[in-house]
Amino acid sequence: MTESENDWSEQARCRGLDPDQFFVRGAAQARRAIAVCGRCDVKEQCLRYALDNAIDFGVWGGLTERQRRAYQRRLLATAS
Repeated sequence: MTESENDWSEQARCRGLDPDQFFVRGAAQARRAIAVCGRCDVKEQCLRYALDNAIDFGVWGGLTERQRRAYQRRLLATAS
């Protein structure tokens, strides 16, 4: 990954927060992280990064692992 591809992370609302709050089990435990993402200006770039890099764990772009898998399935279904 080049530096320019990761510039969005410098603007992320989660920057400087405890990363452990973004790597929890299930949506109920992830609510706090999802709330942080909800107010983030770069959540779309964050989500794209997670999808492009097949990141399986944690909250990225406001979505849990399960939500990202469902999102990807919907994208694939609409692309067909």
